[in-house]
Amino acid sequence: MKKQMTLSLRSKGDRWNESEDSIDPITLRSVRRYTNRGLFNTTPTYHTNIAFTSDGKEFVFARGSEEGQSAVFKASVESGEITQLIDPVDGIGHWASIQVKMRSRYGDGKGISGPAMCLAPKSKWLAYYVGRSLRLVHLDTLEEKVLIEDLGIEWMAGVISINPSETHCIVPLKPAHPDYVAGREQRCHYNQAFTEGGMRMRLLEFSFEDGTSRIVYEEEGMGCAHCPHSPVDDDLVIIDRDFPGETPREITRNWILHLPTGQKTELRPQNRHRFQTHTAWTPDGKRIVYHGRAYGGGWFIGAMERDGTVIREWAFPQDYYGHVSVAPDRPAIVLDGNLTEGQLLWLYYDQEQPRVEIIAGHHTDWKGCPGQLPHPHPHTDPTCSRILFNVCRIDRTDVQTVEL
Repeated sequence: MKKQMTLSLRSKGDRWNESEDSIDPITLRSVRRYTNRGLFNTTPTYHTNIAFTSDGKEFVFARGSEEGQSAVFKASVESGEITQLIDPVDGIGHWASIQVKMRSRYGDGKGISGPAMCLAPKSKWLAYYVGRSLRLVHLDTLEEKVLIEDLGIEWMAGVISINPSETHCIVPLKPAHPDYVAGREQRCHYNQAFTEGGMRMRLLEFSFEDGTSRIVYEEEGMGCAHCPHSPVDDDLVIIDRDFPGETPREITRNWILHLPTGQKTELRPQNRHRFQTHTAWTPDGKRIVYHGRAYGGGWFIGAMERDGTVIREWAFPQDYYGHVSVAPDRPAIVLDGNLTEGQLLWLYYDQEQPRVEIIAGHHTDWKGCPGQLPHPHPHTDPTCSRILFNVCRIDRTDVQTVEL
């Protein structure tokens, strides 16, 4: 039976347009806002090749409604038309979304979260969570599959990653908050819940063909929330190695894992603080861009080869939160923060001295919604004609692009 429609959520297969165009006042580039309804609208996180179709004509996002439901969508880049891919589900935010930031009207652990989704850009299968289940929907046929009904109350699942051959996905797992597992509200922050032990990571692979699963990697003593595949090699992923409590920043966070052998390559920054906050593959799989909080304050930002050889790295005194993503058509890192609080920037790494170019303003309210909902999480489309990003205004978020 179909869910009751709300003002912001409709039924599977419904199409409509709520887009608005404007001009960026700094760069005079064209900006399109695709959404203007719902409690939140969010794209997948900053990982490479997980938000746009391979031709760059469509992208995916999730929406949560004021009435406590959520759904996933695709949008036409050119026309702005939105297609609802599934019927609304009761709940907002998947099980992991409440582990760190606790329950709120933006997340009850029973619904859908945008940042954790992943799109297979060529085959157009979107992988996403509903509560503790892992599901697929096809962007064109709207066919739906349930890969697993329940990942388990004892686990919290991170950002889904689809291999470049688009035959399977990997779900990174680490323990759920013990208080939620026991059926009570949080008594301490997630990071403090495992200081006496119990932290571990598990990478669980699911076949798109038949839903069968297998454990491809496990490690005790540390957790993992991200495992993005190399864009060109099914066997390589970047993993987090997060220790319980306050992880020492002198320890490298991100490593390349070779899945068949378990061999790890350290992605070690030059900065005395080696803990990367975010990393992203370049589309050719040869390089990784990264950043983290620098020793002495500010941020270190850089690019390195796949073997861990640093190409460029700089420490900047500015101290704004943000993310790194890749610019496929130029030797540059896309920033949504770090150097400025409200702008998208290209930081070029092809010369000894850093060069910065303003792309557009985003002016998101970084604290306007809980968790990652207000984070821009920029994505450059495969044709390098637009950048997709999220913006938070007055307690709700929308999805926008800027034309390059």
